[in-house]
Order: sequence, then C-alpha cells, then structure tokens
Amino acid sequence: MASSESLRLAQLSIAVRESTLKRLLQVPEGFESWRPTEASLSFADMAQHLIDADNWLFQKLQTPELPPLQGQAGLVDVHSHEVFYGLIDKLREIGERRKILIGSLTEDDFSRRIFDSRFGGEVEVWWIIIRGNLDHETHHRGQLAAYLRIVGDLS
Repeated sequence: MASSESLRLAQLSIAVRESTLKRLLQVPEGFESWRPTEASLSFADMAQHLIDADNWLFQKLQTPELPPLQGQAGLVDVHSHEVFYGLIDKLREIGERRKILIGSLTEDDFSRRIFDSRFGGEVEVWWIIIRGNLDHETHHRGQLAAYLRIVGDLS
C-alpha cells in the first residue's frame, strides 16, 4: 500500500513540474532553440531532456543496471512555437505519470537498493527519485530562469 511519504513526494513532483512548465511557457517566440553557447542545452533541449529523465526513471526502477542519462545539446531543433508547445504538453503528461508512479510506491519500494554510478554505488530508490530526478529537474529549472533573464535582455 502507498505510504503517506509517497503521496507527499507525488505532490512535490507535481509542484516541481508546474514550476518548470511555468518557466518554459515564458520562452519568447523564436527563442525555443536558443542556447547561450554551442555546448549548452537550448530551451527545447531542456524540455526534451526532462522528458527523457522521467522516462529514464521509469526504466531505472524496472532495470536497475540502466546507466545514467546524459543531457545532449542540439538534440532537439524546434522551429515553431507550436512544436515547442507540443514538447511542453509531453512534459506535462509525463509529469502526471511520474506523480502516479511515485504516489504508488510503498516504504519497501523506497528502501529497495539499486546501483547508480552517479552516487558511487548502491542507493535507495528514494534517493534516485529525490536526488536523481526531482533535484535534477530543479537544477534545470534554475538554468531556465537564468536563460530567461538573458533572452529578456536580447529580445
């Protein structure tokens, strides 16, 4: 049976996602594929990377030996705001799936130990969700906010 912690974490996951979506919806038209440097993720790359990170989480819980996901600059090239909004919709949808998954986990699920090289060995599933997914998204949300300040000065 799901725990009260799983329900609280599910709510946190939605709050994190809503905050990310809020920033992505502020991207000015024509800046969807903008990046500060060639090696940086663009707004569209970050949206796709967060979609990929959620898919990775789902797979990691099923296949513990799955290697970490790496973000990749230039992975997505968006030439219209409508296509960008499609990415945002996918991000919203997968965020709902993530919330449902997290909300369904039991104490035993959270305490299960699996290997993750990012953290130097075996860690609890709880750690993979908090540090490996939710904190990871928070990092990219800060990146989005910094980008928005820059393009605000450019547009």
